[in-house]
Amino acid sequence: MGFQQDREFKGNARTLPLRFHAHYVLGSRSPRRLELLRQIVPAEAIEVLPPRRADEAGFTGLSAWPPIAHRLEQIVRVKCEDVLEQLKSRPADPARMVITADTIVVVGESDDRLRVLGQPPDDASWPDVVRRWFREHYAGKTHTVATQLCVAPPDRPPLFRIVKSSVTFYDDVDRWLEWYLTTGESRGKAGGYALQEAGSIFVSKIDGSLSNVVGLPLRELQEILATAHFAPE
Repeated sequence: MGFQQDREFKGNARTLPLRFHAHYVLGSRSPRRLELLRQIVPAEAIEVLPPRRADEAGFTGLSAWPPIAHRLEQIVRVKCEDVLEQLKSRPADPARMVITADTIVVVGESDDRLRVLGQPPDDASWPDVVRRWFREHYAGKTHTVATQLCVAPPDRPPLFRIVKSSVTFYDDVDRWLEWYLTTGESRGKAGGYALQEAGSIFVSKIDGSLSNVVGLPLRELQEILATAHFAPE
């Protein structure tokens, strides 16, 4: 494929210096994030508790990195607050860690302004939109995939970290594009493709975390969890 899988995908949670009795609450509806989280912490220690609100702030009108990054942090903070609010009715749990995240695809426009590509529209126009994205923003070009992490330890302020990876596509996307659209894989995917699935055929190079492009940067999440567990009070 022209790129190598991160070693982070091959890690074993039971070799990490984490508190195995911790209770990890994943505030996400994404099966991809759940699958990734299971690679670094025991599956039996994970609870999935998505935010109640599916709607979130968008990126319309934002064309520079600082405001885009700020908006992304706002989105993840709101998700975390939603999950924490749901947990208030439960007994206090000193081992509980709430994890939320959001991933976006950022491309460059011809005037050097940035643009965030969200999910394709949920109507019959989605193939045309994805086709345009592939031809105008992906073919032979490099774009950025950014994930904002938020980890809320018990009785401590949330910890935030943003992770960016660069993804380069082959220039001959038209060779397989129509076939790819027939798979329907683009629907519901930020940027209109899934690296971990058939969308990988378009990718020639990745600089940075592969798991970040999928939706949950594992190395950086490990680092945050270790800090939350072992940092001096």
